[in-house]
Amino acid sequence: MSQELYFNIITFDLPDKPITFYLSKEKIGNAQKLYKTKFPTNIEELFPGIKEENPDFIYTSFIYEKEGYHPLSLNLKEQPTDLIKHYYNWRIKKFFNSIKKLVGQNFVNDNQIWIGNRSYQNKSFAQYYKFTVKVQIKEVSEYGELVISYDGMAKVFKKPISEIIKHTSTTNLNKVVYKMRLLKYHKEKEFIDDNTKAFAILNNDLRNAFKIKPEPKDDSNKYIGYKNKIDKFIQHFILSDEFKKVIPVNNDDYLPVEINRIGEVTDESNDLLFQNGVGRNPKIDFKNLKPLNPCQLDNVHFFFIHHTSYAKEVEALQKLLEDGTSWYKGLNIYAGVLAHFDNDVNIVFDDLENPLPQISQGIKDFKSDPNINYVAIYLSPFNKHEPNLEKKLVYYKVKEQLLYKRIISQVIEFDRFRRNQHKFIYDLTNISLALLAKLDGTPWQLNVKPKNELVIGVGAFKNTEENIRYVASAFSFKNNGRFNEFHYFSKSDVKQLGNALSDAIWQYVPTNKSPEKIVIHFYKDMKDEEIQPVLEMMDKLQLPCPLFVLNINKTKSQDIIAFDQNWNGELIPMSGTYINIGPKGEYKYLLFNNLRYNNTVKYPSHSSYSFPIKLKISSPTPEALNDSKMIRKLIEQVYQFSRLYWKSLRQQNVPITIKYPEMVAEIAPRFESKEIPPFGQETLWFL
Repeated sequence: MSQELYFNIITFDLPDKPITFYLSKEKIGNAQKLYKTKFPTNIEELFPGIKEENPDFIYTSFIYEKEGYHPLSLNLKEQPTDLIKHYYNWRIKKFFNSIKKLVGQNFVNDNQIWIGNRSYQNKSFAQYYKFTVKVQIKEVSEYGELVISYDGMAKVFKKPISEIIKHTSTTNLNKVVYKMRLLKYHKEKEFIDDNTKAFAILNNDLRNAFKIKPEPKDDSNKYIGYKNKIDKFIQHFILSDEFKKVIPVNNDDYLPVEINRIGEVTDESNDLLFQNGVGRNPKIDFKNLKPLNPCQLDNVHFFFIHHTSYAKEVEALQKLLEDGTSWYKGLNIYAGVLAHFDNDVNIVFDDLENPLPQISQGIKDFKSDPNINYVAIYLSPFNKHEPNLEKKLVYYKVKEQLLYKRIISQVIEFDRFRRNQHKFIYDLTNISLALLAKLDGTPWQLNVKPKNELVIGVGAFKNTEENIRYVASAFSFKNNGRFNEFHYFSKSDVKQLGNALSDAIWQYVPTNKSPEKIVIHFYKDMKDEEIQPVLEMMDKLQLPCPLFVLNINKTKSQDIIAFDQNWNGELIPMSGTYINIGPKGEYKYLLFNNLRYNNTVKYPSHSSYSFPIKLKISSPTPEALNDSKMIRKLIEQVYQFSRLYWKSLRQQNVPITIKYPEMVAEIAPRFESKEIPPFGQETLWFL
């Protein structure tokens, strides 16, 4: 069955006739500020010599006459894209403000519209659905484009902040609603004249402070829910006569994806190599086809870290790991981990509220045998939603202290195990998978021919509590995805990053000679100063191979996606489909990675409904991008590397070259030393 793909885009016409903007060199009253990249192409007609003066900004009231502002006739089709987008974003914001809707902006200044859910009944909160209207100009069509996306929902306290701060600190406030405006409390509180009319938007800090349970996880098809939401938004607002007077929408339907923009990875890109054959779905194949390589370490001894009252549950958990059940056969048979449980070295604590001192002392006193590989199973009394930061930090500090003792660890939430031991076997499948990978086993690998390639991945995690973005870089030296080592940086440090990337090349070349190509998977656009050390190292080693940089982003909800209107109403494009979403000369793609294959009749239940990831491919030698076969191979490699995630049997859509560094960067900043012990750089301890 062929795909019928549509973007979440409504197109509009750019005006054929000139329009008049009003501009000034100085800001007079309220006005829009235009940076010099947005200056009209014919700005010299109005301000002769301004290009030579080279000011950073001028100001405009756009189409409204205003004292002190001068008219300039513009053909919008000949103007800078950034100026056109700014103009239409301004008009969209004015329209939704005029109909009394909350309008905010995302981090790239697109309009985000908040629509109240009148059917939501709750005495404490009002609920809003959030939609982004992103303006593009001739990116995937010959028209102006409105990318309409659903960004999830928000809850706003019905009590004003003057009331809620009686029960919590203002430090827990982030965004607030005040007089139909969305404000960042700590940056814009000077605009709030009356705290009795300002209402806080629920965030994680407030959720923890008021002990509000998180929303239950929704495992339903997110494509269907997403499209239903934007369908209603478009029908009610974008296709209204009033909106069309502002933005001349020219088609009431979603924009079809042109056939020449669509590609597919090879069918073989889905293949994974297990011990007893080739499979595609680890959730089924890991159990049936067995791990490719069982645990490679001898003398693996397990022990527990637990509270004194957990003895009964420890015994039950050990029995499950050793003997399993009728379905899960235990660590050895299921995952190839032959383990001995040494309860004589268990670390036991009796303080549930503050277990760390006793655990730390137990680890400090632990007498390890150099001939034994130890694994600690820590039954944590605190779950991942623990509101108390000190209790939450115990998890990280225990992991760090064990790493310094060269001990792998696996944390299990005690309450989760205690509540339903019968269903916990499904957790144990993922735990067993992760333990195998931590113990130098290979659950599965890509079914590809070995090639002399170097792939380097750099990912990041933003710690919202500290407002710092941490970076870690992971290296995979084989095209089959075999992990080698990683370097971690406590902050985004261009020099350290450049050194680590150069070091990856330096370490690779002596044993592998000149690679056919070097590929860097980067979590953002790579700056010149970040890539320069790589080029210098390649020059030093006289490497003639091409270098490719792939910027890889998880598709945010406020971005472009696509639906398949021709597959059982489930809307999910086929796995391995990629779509060129860039204008001519730009190598930008959506890549879909899921469990829908050529012969899939119905999407597997309880599986991940992943949105696509976004790729941007570049090279310091642009001619290297002229090879369409090479572009396809680079996309296929991203697709394949996403299938090597060994923390869970559930399909992922982000390659491990980005995901693993992100996981490291989430955990390591919590370490007391802010560093990772050398032992930790040789293992997948973070799974």
